[in-house]
Amino acid sequence: MKNLILLLFSCFALSCCNKEEDNNPNTELEKLPPATQTGANTAGCLVNGVAFLPKGFFPTGNLFFFYQDGKDFSLSIGERTLQGGNDIIKSINISSLNQNLHDNVGVSFELGQNDNNGNSKFAVYSIDAVAPPDPNYYSTNSVIKGELKITYHNYNNAILSGTFWFDAVNSTGEIVQVREGRFDIHY
Repeated sequence: MKNLILLLFSCFALSCCNKEEDNNPNTELEKLPPATQTGANTAGCLVNGVAFLPKGFFPTGNLFFFYQDGKDFSLSIGERTLQGGNDIIKSINISSLNQNLHDNVGVSFELGQNDNNGNSKFAVYSIDAVAPPDPNYYSTNSVIKGELKITYHNYNNAILSGTFWFDAVNSTGEIVQVREGRFDIHY
């Protein structure tokens, strides 16, 4: 009888712990992947305070990374969801062109205007893969900016990790805030 009471008490205590955990869900920041430097192929950020992570089906993948000749870098995070019966595709794109990232670990690069001259560093947030001047296209520019920082680069093991943040504006002047961005890629 003692063992039965002890077993019932243990089950009750464990069920209380589980309920308590359910009442304290992760914060939006806690939903992001940890800022690792292992080539984990992870990325994420907060968009207006809400966790933005690669999810949903994309033929090319929902986390796309391009790093060529140690100079041209592009990171795309795609999120595909179903909202009200509609397929919604949101994406974050960060590009740094013609910059020796491997020589500048720990250096912050300004994300600003995409001037199409081959040396641009810029960021974009878009909904449903639109282009400017659509109001669902938000980008950094010469005034509304952000920052990309490479925190780790292991050339021999092809690992590149970093952080980013940016503000982006659309054609109507609405601003989206992207914060706490991080990535850890094996290229």
